[in-house]
Amino acid sequence: MQHLLSIAMILTGAVVMLFSLVKARELHILTPFIPERSKAEIIRFLRLHRGMMFFFLLGYCVVAGVFFLRVAFVGELLVGVVFLLGSLFVLLGLHIQTRMLLEIKNTLHGLLPICASCKKIRSNDGDPYDPASWSTVEKFISAKTSADFTHSICPDCLKKLYPDLYK
Repeated sequence: MQHLLSIAMILTGAVVMLFSLVKARELHILTPFIPERSKAEIIRFLRLHRGMMFFFLLGYCVVAGVFFLRVAFVGELLVGVVFLLGSLFVLLGLHIQTRMLLEIKNTLHGLLPICASCKKIRSNDGDPYDPASWSTVEKFISAKTSADFTHSICPDCLKKLYPDLYK
C-alpha cells in the first residue's frame, strides 16, 4: 500500500508540474513591459526555467516508473537528484520573478502631472500649489528608474541659443 501511495504522490507531482508548465506561459505576457536593456536576459531565464520544468516533469515520470518496477537503488538515487535539482529550480524561479518585478516596477507608466511651461513633474500625492511637490524631469525619472542622464543641445535649441555657433 505504501508503495502505491508513493507512486501516486510522484504522479501527482508530475501533474502539478504539467499544470505549472502551462501557467508559466503567462509570464511571457509581461515581457513587453520589461525595458529593452534586460528583456533578452529575462527571456533567456524564462526559457531555462521552462526547460527545467519539462525536465522535472520527465523526472517525476521516470521516478514513478522506477518505483513501479521496484528498482530500489535507482529510485533512491533519482529521488536524490530530483530533490537537489528541485532546490536549484526554486532558486532560479525566484530569481526570474524578482528580476521581472523589479524591471516592471522601474518602468514608468500612467499619467505624469507635468508643468506645461517649465516641464517639472509633480509627485503623485503632492500638493499642486506646494513648490516642494515639483521636481525636474531628470530628478523624477532618476528616482523612479535606473536611468541616468547626460545633457547636450539639440539643433533647434543650438540655433536659437547660439546662432553664431550654428552652421
